Amino acid sequence: MNKFIPKKNAAHQKQLQKCPTGIKGFDEITEGGLPKNRTTLVSGGAGSGKTLLGLDFLINGVIQFKEPGVFMSFEETEDELYTDVASLNLDLQGLVSRKKILIEHVRLEKKDIQETDFNLEGLFVRLEQAIDSIGAKRVVLDSIESIFAGITDVGILRLEIKRLFRWLKEKQVTAIVTGEPIQERYTRNGLEQYISDCIILLDNRVKEQIAIRRIRVIKYRGSKHGTNEYPFVIDKEGLSVIPITSAGLDQPGTPQKVSTGIPSLDKLFKGGKPGYTRGSTVLASGTASTGKTSLAAAFAVASCKRGKRCLSYLMKNRQGNSFKI
Repeated sequence: MNKFIPKKNAAHQKQLQKCPTGIKGFDEITEGGLPKNRTTLVSGGAGSGKTLLGLDFLINGVIQFKEPGVFMSFEETEDELYTDVASLNLDLQGLVSRKKILIEHVRLEKKDIQETDFNLEGLFVRLEQAIDSIGAKRVVLDSIESIFAGITDVGILRLEIKRLFRWLKEKQVTAIVTGEPIQERYTRNGLEQYISDCIILLDNRVKEQIAIRRIRVIKYRGSKHGTNEYPFVIDKEGLSVIPITSAGLDQPGTPQKVSTGIPSLDKLFKGGKPGYTRGSTVLASGTASTGKTSLAAAFAVASCKRGKRCLSYLMKNRQGNSFKI
């Protein structure tokens, strides 16, 4: 009996392409960056770093990957954005002047948002002109809450949000859309989270009067990713993520050795020059009166005989004594 064997489809074999952000640590936890030519929702409360992440994404795109970008703001003006990054080493204004980044400030008035005949055609025209004018490959919309403010009809909301995300995908741009979480939803409307290909949650919490910034990848279609909360900082270089789970000992070891001060013990170390490895930490463990203190003292005396300074700090406990070389 012949078994049906499905033919391999090239489209099925094609892996999801990634768009590197250039943000320290972020591309590591996402295993390459954001989904290329798709839309990512960046959700976070006030002061969590959403706008800065978007600007970092665009600036790194130009400097590191030669990809121009458009930043469409519905809240802050161009001058206000320049002021926001003035204390950082981010040459936003220089890149804008060289037409590598285009900032579009869209001022929405209440009269512009009429629920009866609401649609995004005007936004699409303006955004398309901005993208085509500089050949943009990256787009940031900050924020989606402002676009749909005042719209309560769920049918209209769902239709227009889908149109927006589909339109961005058809333009072959990698897009970031920012939003604000409310209760268990990652945006005010709660619809964008189902349509987005990727969701990034930013959190700025205060515990015992200490502010802690965290980032988490909530969703990433077609790709595995780090699922933990990762701390991140905002410094003069912009935003930097600390991928704790992948932190390792990436510093090379040293072949240098230091004598233990006991010749017979030195002979027990195999390899080249006998003794402890310089810069390492040695734990001497044993029960009472097994010679732990004497072992440490022999090392200290030998160091002094070699003309080196040695600090001896004894702290006895049941586990043993430890000392730093």
